[in-house]
Amino acid sequence: MTALILHLLAGLVAGSVFGVQTLVVLALAVLVEGLVSSLLGGASVGVVWLLVGQVSLQAGYLAGIYLRSVLERAGIIVEAQPSRRS
Repeated sequence: MTALILHLLAGLVAGSVFGVQTLVVLALAVLVEGLVSSLLGGASVGVVWLLVGQVSLQAGYLAGIYLRSVLERAGIIVEAQPSRRS
């Protein structure tokens, strides 16, 4: 249960602050977590850990994207502007 909440929060932060590259890095980290847990606790534990981790991370990421869009529409945060370097 704690892992589910932590992965949701990590996805929420990543979705509201960072781009999709960060999601890819976090998804790879969750894959490593699943592999380690399968080595330590057996294949069934690893598969469950991997599925719960990936689904909660990506659901949190989508919630973070939605939260950011709502805050931008409300004018609470300003939409990021691309740099004007030539």
